[in-house]
Amino acid sequence: MKPQHVAEYVLLRALAAVLQTVPVDWASASMGAALGSILRRTKRHARVKEHLALALPELSADEHERIARAMWHQLGRVFGEAFQIDTILDDDRRLTLPEDFETLKAITVDGCVVATAHLGNWEVAGSIARRGERRLAGVYQALHNPLADRYLRRLREPVYPAGLFSKGGDLGTRLVGLVRQGAAVGIVADLREKRGVEVRFFDQPAFATPMPAMLARMSGRPLIAGAVVREGGVKFRAVCEVVEVPQTDDRTHDIQVATQRLHDVFERWIRANPEQWMWTHRKWATSKARPLGLAAKSNSNTVN
Repeated sequence: MKPQHVAEYVLLRALAAVLQTVPVDWASASMGAALGSILRRTKRHARVKEHLALALPELSADEHERIARAMWHQLGRVFGEAFQIDTILDDDRRLTLPEDFETLKAITVDGCVVATAHLGNWEVAGSIARRGERRLAGVYQALHNPLADRYLRRLREPVYPAGLFSKGGDLGTRLVGLVRQGAAVGIVADLREKRGVEVRFFDQPAFATPMPAMLARMSGRPLIAGAVVREGGVKFRAVCEVVEVPQTDDRTHDIQVATQRLHDVFERWIRANPEQWMWTHRKWATSKARPLGLAAKSNSNTVN
């Protein structure tokens, strides 16, 4: 075991010992203030502003700076809330559901694929499935630190009664089976996937994971875009939207079209709440092995 991993784990558990013993509102606010102040002084702050300038060129440099600072505060809140995620999910007053939620429950009664983004607090999105009386399965990327990974996995497992799975292996086949059995499979789908499909995101070419669209198409179950937007403090509002997945003879094209449609929804939500999205990720980074080649925004409404 690397000494760095041990040191990181000890620090993580020390923070947990404090944050799990105070009210969740205090844990959220204190970590938002602390990390918001620290992280805006790191090198990543410049990267965030570069991404904001790329995606939102119509805004001024001062506005990019304001959004970047607010984003660090938001991510600090997410970190503080992670240690009491069960407290948040158990309190129905902390999440406002969409007006058409009963319709969504009816649509997903036989299972569904839920794709979310790093918007608001994406772990709280698990509460949408719980309130909809759906067993939720989750997909996550294992951390490089195995000690921290095991600990954080234990914290998150109660949110995913149908299982929490790391990427790799025969995951796709297992998840299709779960969806067909009536589970809701949740995937955070807004990050760069250099082996994925090409999409336009904020009018820029990017790589995206095809997994949500692929699972929905293979299982024949609905693809739902879902996220939670912070309304203030530790209170959230759920936003959900059905994403149409084409069923033609061209499987590859169907998946690309559905993935583009999903990212169009994400972009709309992020534009409405730019301070709440994780702008640190290199979503628009190019790949030497696979140069991006999209020249114009896909018209995702032309394929049915």
